[in-house]
Order: sequence, then structure tokens, then C-alpha cells
Amino acid sequence: MEFLFSNYKPLDTPYRTFADTFYSLIPEATRMDIAVGYITADSLAELKQTIAYNSNIETLNLLIGMHRWDKFTKLEYNAASDLNDYLRGEGRGEVRLVTPFKFHGKLYCYSDSSGAFAGIIGSNNLSSIVESGSRTYEASSLFREPENAKKMRSFIEDLSVKATDNLADCEINDFRQNNLLLENHEHVEKIPHDRLADCVSALTDTRFVIPLVKDGKVPEKSNLNVFFGKGRLITRTGVIQPRHWYEAELIVPSTVTSLAGYPQKETAGAVFDVITDDGWKFSCKVSGDYSKNFRSEDDLKILGKWIKGRLENAGVLEVGQPVTPETFQQYGRDNFSLTKAGSGNLWYLDFGVNH
Repeated sequence: MEFLFSNYKPLDTPYRTFADTFYSLIPEATRMDIAVGYITADSLAELKQTIAYNSNIETLNLLIGMHRWDKFTKLEYNAASDLNDYLRGEGRGEVRLVTPFKFHGKLYCYSDSSGAFAGIIGSNNLSSIVESGSRTYEASSLFREPENAKKMRSFIEDLSVKATDNLADCEINDFRQNNLLLENHEHVEKIPHDRLADCVSALTDTRFVIPLVKDGKVPEKSNLNVFFGKGRLITRTGVIQPRHWYEAELIVPSTVTSLAGYPQKETAGAVFDVITDDGWKFSCKVSGDYSKNFRSEDDLKILGKWIKGRLENAGVLEVGQPVTPETFQQYGRDNFSLTKAGSGNLWYLDFGVNH
């Protein structure tokens, strides 16, 4: 048995993390059976992309234990349905929902042609396969005794047969409304209304429009669509992992970065704080040739969650689907503004629309 810990500082340990172990077992497996309490939309999208990249996984069965009672967000439900449709369409498994009771276990079982050979059990929900930014410290354990792995798989199969329905057969029309991707996110602060008002009242005339569509196109595999770019090959395991759904780094045209007052790379103003029109505060950075790269400073996913989360909440973007010019057309805006606030190193980002 091997312990698996989150290893967030200051509690770093010699043990591996859940995510490292989850992916490291994939090259050995032809089948995965997963039964968890909670899922997230981005973890479902990443799981689907991982299965698509790694064809040795012939079967994936995912049982979701808590959302029949605690409800899905619309975004989570659509991502789960998309994975279910993909698996069934490919003949590679399905997504099922536990219906008669709440199931809060977290079981991950790996099998090959000889049967189940490894399992992970502990506190990690499916969201742990992606970096969420929440720093919730989790603890699980890995066992590689086939006898115990077969018992785990037998339990998951029993649970599936006796207490679940395929997601497509469940009538779900009532959704959880809160979907605050940046709530309690590391390196992000939610600011009160009076501080937002102070920021807006201090806006200067130094304002730039950052386009999200160029020549009528949105890059298909970069910027906001890096998820669809080349996955990361983990050389020590051979697993190809997708880029995170919310990872984003924008390329700003030189016609904007060359304007007077635009933040310049390798200067004191290259890293700056931003307050957004919907009340979040985080740091951004410019870098690269002619300061063309625009990203969130501490975590590439923060800027992506701010922009793509707005599109998702507006109902014009589904997790796992590419951002296109039509996405912005439906949203009502294909740019955001960057405006200097006061004389310090604070800027205001506005991606608001009037629906």
C-alpha cells in the first residue's frame, strides 16, 4: 500500500500525489472503473480528452454518486452528458448516476487483460485529476494487490447494476445555480462593492481594447483553445495528458502593444494587479516579443476561468467545445478592455455585456 498526499506547502511529503498516480497507471490499463461522489465540468472534459489520447483504454465506466441529490450545475451536467455520449458512441463505456442513495466513496480501479490489478481509495473526487487552484489537502492510498483490486472492481460493478441508471435515462431538469469558478481560488481575491466602485471612479483615459477574435477567427489550438492543442507527453509514463480546459494565454497584436502606455515586458509594469468588472482581483503579466503575451501571473487558468467562465455562464460555451467567433457573437462581445486605474500599477478589466 502506498500513501498519496496533495503535498501542498508547508506539508510536503515523500509520497506521490493522487493525480500523478492516477495518470501513471493508465499505460498499464485497458479498463478503468471509477465511482466517485462529486465531479466537475473541467475534470470530465479532461477525462474525455485523456481517453481520446490514450487508445489502450478500451473501457471507462464512471459512476457519479452525489449529484442526483446535490444537483448538477448545467455546465457539469452537459459535460457529463458529453462524456457519456462519447463513450457510448465509441463503444468504450458509459457514465451512470447513483439514484437510490447518496454515494460518497472515491474508488478508482485499473484492469488489464488479466483483470483488476490496482486500485486507489481515499478522499479524492474526480476534480483531483486537474489542478483546481483550491488547495484542499487530500489523502488517499494506492494498492496493487490484485486480490483487493478485484474486490474493488466487484463492488463497483455491483453498485452499477443495483443502484445506478445511465445518465441519459435520468430525468434531470433542476440545476444548481452557483458556478463561481474563481470562488476561493488561490491567488484570486473577491473584492467588495465599495472597492470595485473606488476602482471604477479612478479610471484614467489610458485604455486598450484586447481583441479575442483576429481576422474573423479564433485560434483553434492556442489562446483560449489550448485545450485542443498538442497534449503533454509524460515521458516517464508514456501517458499523453491534455492541457487544462481553462488554461489560456492571449496573443495581443502589435497594433495594441505598441500604443503609448501599454504595459511592457521586463519593466516594473510587466506584472500588474487587475480588478475585473465582476469583482475579482488577481495579477496579470505581459511577456514575449513586443509584449504580445497576456496571461494571469500565478496560474494560467485564472484568466481562462474569468473569460471562459463568463461565456459558460452566459450559456454560449460548453466545457469541451472550442471557442469560436460565433461564441463571442452570441455572447455579445469579442474583446475586453484594459484600463489604467489611478497612478499605481492597478488596471481594470471589463468583459461585460448588456443582454
